[in-house]
Amino acid sequence: MTEDHSRSSEWVAWMRDYVDAARRFAAEDPVDVSSEEERELVAIKAALYARALTLFEGALLLLESDRQLDFRIQSRGVIEATMYLIALDRNPAFVARMKDDDFKSRQSRAALHLGAKTFNGTEDVRQQLEEFVAQGLQGAKAIQLGTLLQGSDFDRLYRSYRDISGDAAHVSLTALNRHYIANETTGLAVLIINPELDDIDFQVTVTELGISMTIATLHIMKIKEKTDLWDEFQALLQRYRALARDGHGSPEAPILDTGPTQQ
Repeated sequence: MTEDHSRSSEWVAWMRDYVDAARRFAAEDPVDVSSEEERELVAIKAALYARALTLFEGALLLLESDRQLDFRIQSRGVIEATMYLIALDRNPAFVARMKDDDFKSRQSRAALHLGAKTFNGTEDVRQQLEEFVAQGLQGAKAIQLGTLLQGSDFDRLYRSYRDISGDAAHVSLTALNRHYIANETTGLAVLIINPELDDIDFQVTVTELGISMTIATLHIMKIKEKTDLWDEFQALLQRYRALARDGHGSPEAPILDTGPTQQ
């Protein structure tokens, strides 16, 4: 077994254990809230965590199948969900910006459907779309992801998100370069299906994925009164740091010393 394959296997084992612990964490008793405003904030944070864990588990399945590029692309969604959790933790009023962003997006989609050359909806549907579009943006603005982590201890996550976007967001030359090798002598190119990541790209992807899921868990711990999995998550964090160091990646990770009151 090569060193690279052994390291990948160690990360797969860590991710499996993290998924198992995170699923049990999510299944614990619900959080008690005292107000409607708090209820909405907690619900959005919990949904973001569920989204992050769903995508994290998908990334694990892809890595288990040795779909390395797909694994890298999948990791982008986990990082994004964590960025939103960080923004909400720093400023609960960010919920309003999320609502504006969603409203603006739905306005754009509705207008796009109405402007299509062929519209397959009924007249009732058309009328509903027209009435919705007629409301206008009402001052709603889209969220600029680059501003989410400004001044945060984890602003590096946005840089990683942007780097991975070169593979994930759209067809780009950066992404296409992974799929062929040109022979300068013959002028022919060899096409590559399911390309492997080089050691640096793999290590950066897996460490940023791991720290994102760890940060997401930390932020959900902060709104729970207790969890029986505190020690287990601490052990997973120590394993993460060891794997990151061994792979010459950044061992930085949040210190889980000031979480919920343990009972």
